[in-house]
Parts: sequence; structure tokens; C-alpha cells
Amino acid sequence: MFNRHHQGRRHTNIVFVIFRLILSVFMFVVLLIGIYSAYKHFSGLDPLKLDPVSVLNNVITARTPKQFLNALPSFKVFPKTPESVTPPQSVTVRFKFLLLADSHTDNVNLAKAIEQAKSAYPDLKFIIGLGDYSDVGTIAQLKNAKTVFDASGLRYFLVPGDHDLWDCRNRGISAISCFNEVFGPSYQSFEFDNFKFLLLDNSDDYLGLTEAENGWIDGELEKVKQGSFKGVLVFLHEPLFHPSSDRIMGKIEASLKQQAKSLMFQLKDAKVKQVFAGDIHFFSQYSEPVTGLSMVTIGAVTIERNPQAPRFAIMSVLEDGSIKAEDVIILGI
Repeated sequence: MFNRHHQGRRHTNIVFVIFRLILSVFMFVVLLIGIYSAYKHFSGLDPLKLDPVSVLNNVITARTPKQFLNALPSFKVFPKTPESVTPPQSVTVRFKFLLLADSHTDNVNLAKAIEQAKSAYPDLKFIIGLGDYSDVGTIAQLKNAKTVFDASGLRYFLVPGDHDLWDCRNRGISAISCFNEVFGPSYQSFEFDNFKFLLLDNSDDYLGLTEAENGWIDGELEKVKQGSFKGVLVFLHEPLFHPSSDRIMGKIEASLKQQAKSLMFQLKDAKVKQVFAGDIHFFSQYSEPVTGLSMVTIGAVTIERNPQAPRFAIMSVLEDGSIKAEDVIILGI
């Protein structure tokens, strides 16, 4: 009886207890580091640098489980870059312009972004928009966004986004026709201060660049090669490449990835300085590894489905022909 009771007792060894405690803490820390590293690798987003106010606002405004999940940072977000990259003071700035993307009917923030930019940078020359001014592309939604741009007092040049095509496509008519009706041509070019601006339309996830647009691009790039521009800048909705996100041209129709690849080689051959895109709702700067093209994605204006605080970008074109991007958070959100 006594022996059985004695054998059931566990002897406490303080050294063994401390060792188990240290081992448990070590394993827990290794697990956390592994989860953090995996999340950062597969999403491209550093969770330690998330804007907690933005994420909380998205969660609070979610009305359905799907919206709640979309409000949380996903595994397909994008690499974090510095909040602002300002041009060196020793280099003369030729001109500046405002770059906007993905307002998604958040016209309050769209107006705030434009007014804040005009106030902080009174020498802005124009606005370029990179698509998704609406949620579903109805004429009414597009016209509401146009009202904000019209009230800005600045010239503006816009390309469509995939959301801006939805309503017309669903009604069985040309997907781009709603955008055309409200804003005009979906692709265009202009020149300013000896710089060439090419605004391309790659917003259609199923058709990509049309034959007509491809022919136009060929002609414009031939003009570039024969001209003496200080620089050539390209703007479109969907990134042609991204180092960590699959939300690029060809994300739905895989054959369009080849179209994007061909376009990148064309742009490289024409000595394009930089390619700007929207769509992914995150500001990032990187280079395409094969062509070496310099690329920038612009953060979203909308407050919803946004892993960062709503933002816009100020582009400074420098005297030496280089381009510097300043990533700016919209104040008063």
C-alpha cells in the first residue's frame, strides 16, 4: 500500500522544470518566427508594418462574413516600401503630377486626396488616374467620379480599371462602352515638357489589349524611337509584373501573361523609364527581372479592402529625367 503510493508520486527537479520551460518558450518563438516569415514571404507584406487603423476600419465596416474576411490582410498582398520617397534637394524638379488609383466609389476620399494634393503641392500640373473609379462600372457610378475630377480644376487623364467594365459586360454590350461614354477614349498619349506619357488600357481581364490598341501602341513607340524625348512614362491599370502578387495582367485569362511579356519587351526596347499601375491596393516599387523595367504600383484611395491607409502618390519628374514617387496618406480619414 505504502509502496504503491510512493511510486505514484512525481519527484520535482527544479533544473528539469527550468529546462522544459526554456525549451517551450524557444519552440514557441521559433513557431512565431516561422509563421511571420511564411506570411511575409507569401504575401509580400510585412505584418509588423500594417496600418492598424486602416485594418480596424475595414473590419468594422464589413457587413458580411465575406467582407469581414476581405477586410483582413490576405496572403496575396504586396511588398511594403517606405511611406515616401522624396527627390534629393540637389536635383531640380521639372514638374509634378498627382497619381491616383482605385477609389471604388469612395468619392469622399477621392475629393480629399485631390484637395490635399493641391494644397500641399500647389504646382501640380495634372492628374493621372489608374482605374477602378467605380465598384461595378455603372454609368451613374462613373459619372459620380467624373464630377469629382471635373471639380478639381486640374487637367486629368484616366485609364479604366476592371471594375469599370462590369456593368456594360453584364448587359451584353462592349465592356469598355460605359467608360467611353463617361470619360472618352480608354487609351491615349500626350506630351508635356518634352516627356511622353502613354496611357494604356489593359483593364479587360478576358480580352487584354485589343488588336486596335496594339497597333496604336506600335505606332506610338515608333514615334518615341524617332523622337528626342527626355523620357517616356507608361500608365495602366493592371501591373504587367509583380514580384509577389498574382494580381497581374493574365490573372484570369492566362494567355494574357504572354501579351504582358511581349509588351514589356516593347517598352524596354523603346527605353521607357517607368511603368505605373494600380489594382493591387498597395504602394510598391520594384524592377522586372528580365527586362529591368522600373515599375511602381500605387496604393488605393478607397478605405475598404485596403491593407494600407488610403493614399495617393505625387510624382516628381527631375531635371536629369529620373522620376521619384512620394507615397502620401490621405489625412482626416
